[in-house]
Amino acid sequence: MRDMEHKDMAILIIDEDREICSTTGVLLEDEYKVLTAFSGAEGLYNLSKEIVSLVILDYKLPDMDGIKVLKNIKENYKMLVIMITGIGNKGVVLKSWRHNADYYIDKPFKIEELKAKIAELLKPANDAVHFKSLNLNPSKLSPDIRRALEFIMSNLSSPNSEKLTLEEISSVTSVSPKYLSDLLCKECGQNLHQIMTTLKIEKTKEMLDRGRDVKEIAHAMGYNHSNNLYRFIKSATGKSLSELR
Repeated sequence: MRDMEHKDMAILIIDEDREICSTTGVLLEDEYKVLTAFSGAEGLYNLSKEIVSLVILDYKLPDMDGIKVLKNIKENYKMLVIMITGIGNKGVVLKSWRHNADYYIDKPFKIEELKAKIAELLKPANDAVHFKSLNLNPSKLSPDIRRALEFIMSNLSSPNSEKLTLEEISSVTSVSPKYLSDLLCKECGQNLHQIMTTLKIEKTKEMLDRGRDVKEIAHAMGYNHSNNLYRFIKSATGKSLSELR
């Protein structure tokens, strides 16, 4: 059933790849008004003329890099931005977060993941849902911890999520790795490893409840094989996936 609630919301796709703009636009237009631009300058011009709720922005553009466009959007329009990056381009990911990107997604991406993140970002009171799995009230967290947790959550599906370091996370905040470690324990009651484990368990439960298959869940958790997910859940909870439901 078509979700007419979102039809008054416009999404702007800025990507030099016309095929990606076209196919992504077609897959989103049943729920949103979709605008496209093939360069940074064209994208910024569209923003000056149209009311847009969210921007999907590619890092590689023909006239300027996506970070420059991101900075302009955040400084002048204060709107949601999903950054598209190349697989494994950690430098771009960190730059995106430093300049307040709301999410990033690697190419090639699955449209289901993109749709789910768009819906999540545009959902009212999203922060309350975002931190629910950690039993935290976002309004009581310091800005640095909120930023750090958002960055951690956005990296859950990365194949290297288990190697995420305090140094990388602190680079998107204004504090040192050591102070960030102390703040996580103080405000969240857990260290980085415990937070990552909790988030993965809760995300797995959520996807199981939504009827997702194990292969899809494993991919969303950053695992190449379902067996890795089985082992993680057994080690972390002492339960099998079927018992976790």
